[in-house]
Amino acid sequence: MSPPYCGRGMDRASYIINNQVNKQLRTRISGANSDLRGSAETEDTMKVDGERKRVAASLEKDIVFGHLKPRERLVEQDLMDRFEARRHIVRAALESLEQKGLVERRANKGAAVRDLSLHEIDELYFMRELLHRAAAEQTPLPLPGDVLAELRQIQAKHDAAIQKNDLTDAFHQNESFHIVLNHACGNSVLEEALNLYNERTNLVRSVAFRSIKSLRRSSDEHYGIIDAGAKADRAAFVDAVVKHILGAKASFLASNAAK
Repeated sequence: MSPPYCGRGMDRASYIINNQVNKQLRTRISGANSDLRGSAETEDTMKVDGERKRVAASLEKDIVFGHLKPRERLVEQDLMDRFEARRHIVRAALESLEQKGLVERRANKGAAVRDLSLHEIDELYFMRELLHRAAAEQTPLPLPGDVLAELRQIQAKHDAAIQKNDLTDAFHQNESFHIVLNHACGNSVLEEALNLYNERTNLVRSVAFRSIKSLRRSSDEHYGIIDAGAKADRAAFVDAVVKHILGAKASFLASNAAK
């Protein structure tokens, strides 16, 4: 039987995200009244959420690609002017970025791009290594054919983005690769934790998205993960996953040492 996403014009990563978003939306509107007022309130809520996501996505891109530097202040009025958005939209966007570990907000000081200390990086990567090792050790091998096909398709797009020097698309394809790989572990609680710590280390991982050399190395590591998963070589699979995860930390530390 074909996977349910095949006939919907979407890949596995999009299908997973779509299901999660739909689940959240269903929960959010389940208590809404069926009258006209309730419907209008739901539409307003969805519009506000869409605006929040638009502002947050743009700021996240600026942070990931270094256009906004660590400790750089994020002034609400400036952001309101830039995005033509109301204050509550900007505040909601900053709150979502704070939850991802990209922004920090302090009383009477406002918001700023987060600047991770070496100790914080060590703690975050301790958790990432722990989680990814656990996931790799329990992911069913060999990886199913549809999962392998999806990973290879994403990786082909990742390679094409690198070839075109399209760092933004390479970033998105990398995220899709890890969403699919994380889902393959078969443990929804672990999958959620993996995705959370992926987001919380974007400040560190972002260094790799600014260098074609680093992206090519990451691509090679992705193929190593795919190959080990296809061959059901558990030791090689675990090693490839953990090595790939820790590579971003090494790149970040090397980049900072060179400054």
